[in-house]
Amino acid sequence: MVPSQSGIGTPDKVRELQIALYRKAKASPSYRFWSLYGELSRRGVLERALDAQLRNGGTIGVDGESLAAVKAVRVEWLDRLQQELKTKTYRPSPVRRVMIPKSNGSQRPLGIPTVKDRVVQTALSLLLMPIWEADFHPLSFGFRPQRRAHQAIDEIHRAAQQGYVEIIDADLSRYFDTIPHRELLKQVARRVSDGSVLRLIKSWLRAPIMEEDRDGKRRVLPNLRGTPQGGVISPLLANLYLNPLDYGVNQKCAGQARMVRYADDCVPRARDGPMSSSGAQLHNR
Repeated sequence: MVPSQSGIGTPDKVRELQIALYRKAKASPSYRFWSLYGELSRRGVLERALDAQLRNGGTIGVDGESLAAVKAVRVEWLDRLQQELKTKTYRPSPVRRVMIPKSNGSQRPLGIPTVKDRVVQTALSLLLMPIWEADFHPLSFGFRPQRRAHQAIDEIHRAAQQGYVEIIDADLSRYFDTIPHRELLKQVARRVSDGSVLRLIKSWLRAPIMEEDRDGKRRVLPNLRGTPQGGVISPLLANLYLNPLDYGVNQKCAGQARMVRYADDCVPRARDGPMSSSGAQLHNR
């Protein structure tokens, strides 16, 4: 049975829908889901998505609308959003980009969608997560329900005991920022044939980036690659794009190699060979 999404306790009807999607995906690996958009505008799905965002918190996007303001007019706000989705007049806003300092002195870009965009992305994630959970490799641990980093570490230790002692600690450099849109959408389309959902995901991927300098001047940039860190659906899409790599290493290397992955951190291991135990930086192309 599909595990519940981490941090999101779903109402019975939404949970039942997730279970049905998971079971169908698990039973039919080549099935492409063609009627998901109608489920996206379900009131229960939208309410659950808004509840998740209210619990998670977060700052304002480019429109200046806060979660507190939405909470104060919850019913009317959801009425408008539901109508936008049903009439297909919903359009994503630009993503506000802020730079977050890293421990090594560099900076990491963080994309902040509007509250509305975060709620719709959460709603769609509730539908897509159980479908792709049926396909994800068991040695992928990041941003997945009921999976934690310590489980990935346990798997690395277990593999070492089985003779996989040549290890590389690999980090996919700037992974989220460099995922090619065309190839990512091809991966989405392997399971989703609903044109409205495909267009929605494409619109999020290509939503412009708004930056603000120290003088308060704003500039809007096109987003030609990547799925911004900070977007609710980004971790799910990032896992999807690397899923073929997980299977490629773990099932097509004649038992000579395994790989544990946690988001964009990969640990390939081999029984023997010229692999080094020192760290490696891999670049997504």
